Amino acid sequence: MGASLGPRKDLASALDRVAFVLIGIYIVLFIAAVLPPRFSDPKWLIMVLDAIRGIAFLPLIGGALILLANQMDRQSTIISKHRRWVRKIAPLAALGFFLIIPLQGLSSYRVLSESRAEAAQKLSALTRGIGMIRTAQDETALRLGINAVGIRNVPQGKLIVPIATVKEKILSQLAPQILKLQNEINTSYNRAWQNLIFQWLRDSALAFLYGYGFSGLTKAGDRPSEMASSAIGIGHEMARRLEDEDEDEDQEFLVP
Repeated sequence: MGASLGPRKDLASALDRVAFVLIGIYIVLFIAAVLPPRFSDPKWLIMVLDAIRGIAFLPLIGGALILLANQMDRQSTIISKHRRWVRKIAPLAALGFFLIIPLQGLSSYRVLSESRAEAAQKLSALTRGIGMIRTAQDETALRLGINAVGIRNVPQGKLIVPIATVKEKILSQLAPQILKLQNEINTSYNRAWQNLIFQWLRDSALAFLYGYGFSGLTKAGDRPSEMASSAIGIGHEMARRLEDEDEDEDQEFLVP
């Protein structure tokens, strides 16, 4: 009996060590992803959430290994202590992964809104520059409008062409560019929305499954499983029968 428990204890100890290695790797990678913190940047928050979710299988497997090791060796105080840690941390981990679902959507929406705002600012600056060109009455105002729209190949010096002619030529070139930029902004925004919905659904499903997995760790490890209980009961019954047979044999030898 003692010889059979020895390998089980060794295997339980090995599983406990492997679990701590997996959890340690996760902690190191998580700290590397968080630093340096940029709480006001939604892109940083998305990167952190991706890091949390991307390798969350490491602590999940680690927690399951600790519970398995505890089932194999319930006499080890160290493994029992680690099991209690798992039982305390697992609910918090499950809650954290469930909270990732709205945080991921909110952060992605903020990134998309900022990108659209930047594109709108560029379009607004270009439109404002076109308005300056259209209302320019002298060469100085015309050059200010040209600089505002980002045209850099206008020769320096006094213009020899009438201002109205220059304005008409520049505006005819900028009009299709404005229309093209507006179409690109709308197309990219719609495509970004589609990608955002798909990515959010995918990431939410993963976060939910991880949360469900960690919540399962809180319900395991308190007592032996039914199979283990049955095995223990069978072992006790066999031991009792052997003792009864030994007693019967002793009584036979004692009969005169």
